[in-house]
Amino acid sequence: MGGAERYQVDLCRLLKELGYQVEVWQIGEGWVKEFDGVKIRSIPVNKSKYNTYLELNTAFYENSMSFDYVIYFILPLAYPIAREKSIAISHGVFWDWPGFEAVAGSQEERREWLRRMSISLAGPSKLVSVDTNTINFFNATLHNYYHKWEYIPNYVDTEIFKPIDREKNNEDEKVRVLFPRRLVPVRGINETMRAAEILTKRYPWIEFHFCGRGHDDNIEKLMSEWIGKQERCYYYWKPFEMMPYIFQQADIVLIPSRSTEGTSLSALEAMACGKPVIAGLAGGLSDLVLPGYNGYLIKPTVSNLVEAIEELARNKEKRRLMGKRGREIALTFDKKIWCQRWAKIINEVFR
Repeated sequence: MGGAERYQVDLCRLLKELGYQVEVWQIGEGWVKEFDGVKIRSIPVNKSKYNTYLELNTAFYENSMSFDYVIYFILPLAYPIAREKSIAISHGVFWDWPGFEAVAGSQEERREWLRRMSISLAGPSKLVSVDTNTINFFNATLHNYYHKWEYIPNYVDTEIFKPIDREKNNEDEKVRVLFPRRLVPVRGINETMRAAEILTKRYPWIEFHFCGRGHDDNIEKLMSEWIGKQERCYYYWKPFEMMPYIFQQADIVLIPSRSTEGTSLSALEAMACGKPVIAGLAGGLSDLVLPGYNGYLIKPTVSNLVEAIEELARNKEKRRLMGKRGREIALTFDKKIWCQRWAKIINEVFR
């Protein structure tokens, strides 16, 4: 289950705790399923243009009139028409992805995309963003909706993700570098692999751990083949329940995203476990990582990654201090606070 799915599950649970009956509607072939006590209905449409979903939106609008309230899980789902008592969510800027050029590459296409986004923002009663980056972008380009925006950053359960004393168990003095992301270019996987090749040859006490799925079996097969040729590089993936342990065993955590990032759940989980984070200059990562305080913010090139990892790997006291500060910051993103913020917005709109 990825970050977006976890967010949706937790939001549905909160709505149920607040006394609402919840259904999820999505693209599909007309099937009806159930997950975690929530009915999931699919709408048999799949066309999209400019990353908006006109057919899905109108089909949902026409078939959901028996419902009192709506949450549009991503902003483009509110185009071209939104229910009166509704909330739309931004999970971060996605139009910084290089492939967005194929969606809206020309100036005319960009204007049309922005026009559709303006309509998406106009309909809902409230707009929730997980980072300040999205709010800043729209305040600069579509400033008429300033009054609608609410900042509710992502969250971490700090009672589950918490530090442990690794000194007692780390007799070999290895420095473990963790990449807990999907194996996709926008997450910086290619640069991280090259940095791992360089640093494992340079330092016999550095290990690299890659924990995440690929988009298909072939990507994971290629990763496994690459791992087999490296020294002290390991590849695996674990269920969510195992992730606190994975973070706790690391010394340095890499979130070297290049684009399409919000306030990364992985970054928050690493910080909650008391680990310094090396993050890319993307999305809401600058809301989480203060350069030189609880980690580093870098343009994720190979040379920048090598330099930042090397600096922390050779300085145990700096890792300890940055990790301690990261834990303190993570406490302000605790899941309980996220629930309180969402409950406030829900009560304002759905009253």
